[in-house]
Amino acid sequence: MDFNKVTKGKAVPLGIIIIIITYLISGSSSSILPFVFITGILVGIMKNEEVAESTVAAFLSTLIGAVVATIISLIMMYMSYGSIYFTYMLYSSLYSLVFYIIAGTIGGVIGYYVYQELDIKK
Repeated sequence: MDFNKVTKGKAVPLGIIIIIITYLISGSSSSILPFVFITGILVGIMKNEEVAESTVAAFLSTLIGAVVATIISLIMMYMSYGSIYFTYMLYSSLYSLVFYIIAGTIGGVIGYYVYQELDIKK
C-alpha cells in the first residue's frame, strides 16, 4: 500500500466534505455517527483496490472531517454558552471524536467488501 496512492483521487476530500455538510445540515443537536459510518462505506467503495487502502482512506477522511466538525461545534458552543459549558463540551467531544473515527474506519472496511461482493469489473 502506497500512501500517495491512498490520498490521490477524490475519495478522501469527498468524504471530508460529506461529513462536514451532514454536520452542518443536521445541526449540533443530533449525532452524526450514522452519517460518518455511511461516509466510511462510500469511501471504502471508492477506494477498492486493497482493504488496507480503503481502511486508511476512510480513516483519513473521518479523522479530518470529524475534527473539523468538532471544532465548528466547539466554536458555536463557546459563542453561545461561554467558557464553562465549553470545557464540558470539549471533554465530551473528544469521546465522540474517537467514536466517529472508529465508525468511519469500520465503514471503510465494510465498503471494500461491499464493492467486492458487487463484482464490478473496471
